[in-house]
Amino acid sequence: MLSSLSAPVLASAVALVSACGFAVSTSLQHRVAGTAPDTLTSGVRILLHVVRRPLWLLGSVTGAAALCLHALALKLGAIALVQPLMLAGVVLAVLVRAGLDRRLPLRAELSAVLLTTVALAVFLAVANPQPSPTPPDLGFAGLVVVAGFVVSGIVTAVGKRVTSPDVAALLLGVAAGTLFGLTAGLMKLIGSGFDSHDIAASVFGWPLLAMVVAGVAATAINQRAYQIAALAKSMPVLNVVDVLVAVLFGRVVFGERPAHGAAALVVQAVAMVFLAIGLRRLALLETPQEVPAEVPSVAGEPVP
Repeated sequence: MLSSLSAPVLASAVALVSACGFAVSTSLQHRVAGTAPDTLTSGVRILLHVVRRPLWLLGSVTGAAALCLHALALKLGAIALVQPLMLAGVVLAVLVRAGLDRRLPLRAELSAVLLTTVALAVFLAVANPQPSPTPPDLGFAGLVVVAGFVVSGIVTAVGKRVTSPDVAALLLGVAAGTLFGLTAGLMKLIGSGFDSHDIAASVFGWPLLAMVVAGVAATAINQRAYQIAALAKSMPVLNVVDVLVAVLFGRVVFGERPAHGAAALVVQAVAMVFLAIGLRRLALLETPQEVPAEVPSVAGEPVP
């Protein structure tokens, strides 16, 4: 039996390893989704297109391994601790890429990494989330899941009708982030069934079905967001919404109580804002500069 001190530490370590796996998976999937034909406008059709690409499948296998570690981390620690730590993978990926390129990180990369890391550390330190011994409330869990699906569906429908690709990608990021947050909460809910030895309910109950549907739908919506706009348009809001929904799930269903005083809530809100800014700056580092179609010239020579 893990002590109350070692369990959060182990949960944090497992979550960080999982986050690195998700960072690799996201990078590979984004690269493949960006090559999908513009004629594919449905998230499901895009998903059917990319699943035939070896690089996307490699990203999926990596993501599956990271998902297993994510489930273990959620079983060991509070959702409000584990889910924000998943963002660390985005930060670590920047440093890993620099190492693979055999170069030092650029100043812009370091500043974005520093901002994101500090904001995440402040959020976790102030929230101080702790697991709750209270059994999960299945009734509230059902309400949260239904509400999450409804909200995601409405936002997705609005996103499909928006003419601006950037705004559409942002809305799709909100929808996908909502579903990914639900997936994390449902994953912990399923794990709690094994703790209570109600294995049959965990394997064959509605939470498993809801988790699969939410995960597949979130992935499909995310692929569409990847296709129509740069990563910076959807990734920051997706991650922030993911964390907020997961923390809400932990509060309502599991009775987890992060610090909720007025000052603590203000600091957490400010930290989330700076976290979103840092994530956006990290995503912008992945956006290649557009090359003009025509280069102005003088006397037939291109202008440098």
